[in-house]
Amino acid sequence: MAMTVFGDLTQAMSAIVLTTFGEPVVFHIEGQPQALAGRGVFTAMHQEVDASTGVSVSSVQPVLEVRQSDLPATPTEGDAVTVQGALYLIVEVRPDGLGFLKLMLHKGGGHEAPTHPDS
Repeated sequence: MAMTVFGDLTQAMSAIVLTTFGEPVVFHIEGQPQALAGRGVFTAMHQEVDASTGVSVSSVQPVLEVRQSDLPATPTEGDAVTVQGALYLIVEVRPDGLGFLKLMLHKGGGHEAPTHPDS
């Protein structure tokens, strides 16, 4: 696939961000015989949500950004990832069109992750 100058620059900048701000993570992907080590940029942004009642509700949305080419398998909804010792369920996968995935997460009970969440 041919990249544009903007696409090339975006990929280069994303790689720098991943190297600088990324941290080790462990993926638990359905169909993989073992957990997969990886690297990603984790954030847990605080956001205000209007529940259509006119009253704002405060929420935290954990997100992990990863480079798809670094992974031997693409994570999907329902897979899990361990970040900073906590297990998170992947609830949505958002490709950015430039080789990175934004994984929307839900914290899964705050316990240490097993080798695979099904274990």
